Amino acid sequence: MKNLITIFIVSFLISCSSDSADSVSVPEPTPISKPVTPTPVVKYTLSVTAGEGGTVNNISGEYETGSTVTVTATPSEGYEFTGWEGSSETTNSISLTINSNTTIKALFQVIVTANYYNSGDIIEMDASKFFFGNYLEVYGVKLIAAGAVGGQEAVPDTWIYKTAQVYKLLLDKEGAGINKEDQENMLKTLAGVSGWHEGIQTGQRIAYGGGDSYSPNFLMDPNSLTEWPQYEPFSDGLKLDDMVWYKNSSHGDSPLTGDNDINEILEHILHTLHRFGVRGGVTGSELALDMEWEDRGYLENNELFKAMKEAYDNGTFSPGYGDINDPEGAAVMLKEYQYLITFAMWDFSEFWENASLSPEWNDNSKTPQGFQENNPLGYALYNKYFAPVISKPSKEILRTIFKDNDQGEHGYIAD
Repeated sequence: MKNLITIFIVSFLISCSSDSADSVSVPEPTPISKPVTPTPVVKYTLSVTAGEGGTVNNISGEYETGSTVTVTATPSEGYEFTGWEGSSETTNSISLTINSNTTIKALFQVIVTANYYNSGDIIEMDASKFFFGNYLEVYGVKLIAAGAVGGQEAVPDTWIYKTAQVYKLLLDKEGAGINKEDQENMLKTLAGVSGWHEGIQTGQRIAYGGGDSYSPNFLMDPNSLTEWPQYEPFSDGLKLDDMVWYKNSSHGDSPLTGDNDINEILEHILHTLHRFGVRGGVTGSELALDMEWEDRGYLENNELFKAMKEAYDNGTFSPGYGDINDPEGAAVMLKEYQYLITFAMWDFSEFWENASLSPEWNDNSKTPQGFQENNPLGYALYNKYFAPVISKPSKEILRTIFKDNDQGEHGYIAD
């Protein structure tokens, strides 16, 4: 019995020892933390500057790689932005992605405005070849004056300057009612820079007396082509219409009065301006004022022709020559009609002999009011296409330039 108790105790101890061994937990090893090295921040320098004539937004400095910045260049008054030094971009506002040190510079230049209001001086030509001995360019028109040829004296310089000054008066950009943009379009057209006769400049011929004052007659005699071999090719390179005559003797001796000179020079300059410049000023004028007889379709839809026909049909305009339904004849009538309505709108009939051109132009229409009443289409046409581009000259100024017996001061100043 005693032995059994002993065996039991030993067995119990062994059992407890075994259970105790099975329940022991072994702790997990503590992980060792390694220090984290931060990724270095890469930065680059951006340098932005502006050249003369403008500014840039102030964004020079350091930027992290990949940053996007916007750079804007602003030109100063009188300058324009031309590009970037250090970038191929062409717009004045650009976006840059910074991936390296970057230096850019905004570039500007002075705005050069084409000066169509140019006032040139007299330049000599070889009259023995060209017939013309001098030329002067004013407001896009080349004035060409006959030299001492064909047994006639040269056109005096004073008359050339007076002609040039009248052009300046008629194209005064500060004149009442002038639309500067439309007038500049007119001057571009006159100069052949743009418009319906682009590439061919407008010319204004000036000669002394009349065609018969020259031997041979440069207007009528085919021998003149051999006498002055460069006359025709030179003239063909210009848009030419009427002649401004010094001491006009085409219809007999003219009275040596200042008022007669004013009428003479205004009529023939207006013929040139109306044909080659006014048609090209206001938008729509190229079609509305087409008087080139080769453009035969104009008779059906041309505003100028419709206005003239209204005056023709009611007796306001009675030229006594040509056929209004013949394009070639009507073109001559259209030229005269435009001069007459301009004088009516300016109330300039006092420069006509006895203040009348009746029956060619009815006396009841020689004032703005009478013109409006008797030729409303013409009145509207003038205000739409002529008034915005041609300035009414001062009678007082004209009479200081043109005085009796070929006196008066031209007042012309070259640039």
